[in-house]
Amino acid sequence: MARITLATRTFETEDQHLFADLSGDINPIHLDPIAARRSQAGGVVVHGIHAALWALDKLVQTGVLIEEIVSLKVQFTNFIEIGKQVDLVLLSQEDKSIRAVLCRGKLTTISLFITLGTRHGNIRTEVPDNAPTVSVSDQPANFTQLAEMVQLSGWLEIPASANKIERYFPNIASAIGSFRVWAIALLSRLVGMICPGLYSLFGGFTLELVDCSRQQDRMGFQVSDIDERFRMVRINVSGAGIDGVVQAFLRWPPVAQASLREIMNVVAPTEFADSTALIIGGSRGLGALTAKIIAAGGGKVVVSYDVGKTDAEAVIEEIRTQTSNGSCRAFRYNIHKEAATQLKHLNTSITHLYYFATGPIARQKEGPFAWDLFDEFIRMYVKGFYDCCNYLSQHMSQALTVFYPSSVFVESTQPDMTEYSIAKMAGEMLCDRINRAGGRTHIIVKRLPRLLTDQTATVLPMTRDESLKVMLPVVRDVQSFRPGAQNYPVQRRASHAV
Repeated sequence: MARITLATRTFETEDQHLFADLSGDINPIHLDPIAARRSQAGGVVVHGIHAALWALDKLVQTGVLIEEIVSLKVQFTNFIEIGKQVDLVLLSQEDKSIRAVLCRGKLTTISLFITLGTRHGNIRTEVPDNAPTVSVSDQPANFTQLAEMVQLSGWLEIPASANKIERYFPNIASAIGSFRVWAIALLSRLVGMICPGLYSLFGGFTLELVDCSRQQDRMGFQVSDIDERFRMVRINVSGAGIDGVVQAFLRWPPVAQASLREIMNVVAPTEFADSTALIIGGSRGLGALTAKIIAAGGGKVVVSYDVGKTDAEAVIEEIRTQTSNGSCRAFRYNIHKEAATQLKHLNTSITHLYYFATGPIARQKEGPFAWDLFDEFIRMYVKGFYDCCNYLSQHMSQALTVFYPSSVFVESTQPDMTEYSIAKMAGEMLCDRINRAGGRTHIIVKRLPRLLTDQTATVLPMTRDESLKVMLPVVRDVQSFRPGAQNYPVQRRASHAV
């Protein structure tokens, strides 16, 4: 049959809070833009269970689901971002099965496989009766290793108020019973708050809907298997008329770069003295690492942030408490706004500029090339960079040395990073043009390897170079350059072997 769009929905911030209150899943990836930017998603995303229950509710409402549901398989394949429209699309409808997907354009975010028929049988998965009842918490569990979750088990109580779940999902509640809908909603709390908890990604679930009067008021769970290769955990769930398996992944925690004390062991205390570096995007990642390297060498640093004020203040506090550099400070800077308005209050002479402004790089896309994404990268890595350089070159009392971080992906583009790679290539061309103009600004470009940052800390293992090992020689090169001393060419590779 042809694909049929049954319904559309755009989830907003208010929807996030409503479902968080309903399910008890207040994982920051769904509610906190600051914390979510350090996740694999790069920003706040919709609860997968919320979207799945909405899809099921619409399948019943539109008359697609009229028979009894025997089993349900749901796979979460891509994030649903806040404010982005998703479509519920019917792929196939046969006598005993239905396939549907939630799509954002051509990108599938959730797949649903539904088996129809007559329910029978009892719960096969037995959770120990003496397993603890897990109460609602305002903090997700903070597991970082899969071994910590082995044999973890417990019970989640089904709320007594049926009308609350029926208010949000009336059609599917009528079809399968409000207690089953509650059980499915609680899978979100199970994964997001209990196991794996804070650093979780929900992979999917497979459930049988069984006719069983036992344990209708609670749902049990027990970890059945872990797979270190993919940081995956399988959890058996049973009770409240469902019996099945949940699959989740344990993300790597936000990356902690080398501490200032570690850096001070390899940097001479006066190595970067008599320099003042402005670090755009210095609240985390390579920007924060660079700020600490320069401060460890006796240089002054001014760190900018856009939304990560707390992170930036933590970097400054670390520098102030462990060095005599009391003049370092942080300020807010948005690369999409006029540079002059934001930089005119610096009140200090900048000798070096490091431009680490960035957003999420590897994005979900509907096709091979996304013009809106490319435009975003151009504004960030070309226009934003040029505006900042141009203002400083005109208003600083001395020549300016600039570091522009490019990427090895310019040479070996990955399919999901085409727009990023082309934008970085355009940035390199701009740097070359500025250098050839022979003004008071000189830019050093290096194509950095894939370093361990929040951007690269995914579930699957990958080879990463040690950030400090790469960035220290880069900073030394940039700090040692003196405009006018020599014809310093644009460098295409980092000095560390890739």
